[in-house]
Amino acid sequence: MGPFLKRFKKKGNNMEEELRKIKAGNDEEREVFIKKYTPFIIKSITKVTKSYIEIENNDEFSIGMEAFNEAIDKYEFKRGSFLGYAETVIRNRIIDYKRKNQSLNNILSIDRENLMEIKVQDKFKSGDFTEKYAMKEQILKLKALLKDFNIGFTELVEESPKHIDTRLNSIYIARSIVENKDIKEDFYRKKMLPAKKIMEKTGVSKKVLKGNRKFIIATALVLDSELELLINYISGVEGRAQNDI
Repeated sequence: MGPFLKRFKKKGNNMEEELRKIKAGNDEEREVFIKKYTPFIIKSITKVTKSYIEIENNDEFSIGMEAFNEAIDKYEFKRGSFLGYAETVIRNRIIDYKRKNQSLNNILSIDRENLMEIKVQDKFKSGDFTEKYAMKEQILKLKALLKDFNIGFTELVEESPKHIDTRLNSIYIARSIVENKDIKEDFYRKKMLPAKKIMEKTGVSKKVLKGNRKFIIATALVLDSELELLINYISGVEGRAQNDI
């Protein structure tokens, strides 16, 4: 046990009284308690991040605060040390965030180079907190959809078309899939592109389908979903091309 935990352990009885009041519904006591242990929350976060954090506009700090609140709500006195339990909850939430953020960075690299041709990272920097997390959630949902088609992000990066005309053609094919009931049913049932039907519908060659298969599948999944932010980015690629931007 580190010196930080030892220092607070001496006040164990007072802490238990404070926690019992909070669990009884005393919101003022909760606010005072959280403010009192903010240095502990920051220290718990930095143990994971290995770097200094700012309190203002910092994702890790917000997650740490939420985790501490969660620890208060879920803590049972028979568990023993509350601070030990809280530190574990904070650590796990920060690690989960870092893992998800790594997945996010992977897909954003696709957006920057190929998929959306939109500077999503700039959107994150200027957008509000709610939109930022909404985008992260939508990207994680897309990742889950891609798993059903045995497509990983690395593969998508490697096989995404780099030329704007090829991307636009792939988006056109993807739209044709989701707008044609027969083709779309085959697409989801077989978990692959129904090449023959698509070629008959769009007039594209088998070579085009094969070369851009993963990108077309990913785009079709987005277009046939409720992932509005990602759909808007795809529409933005088309709009930018039409206006020669």
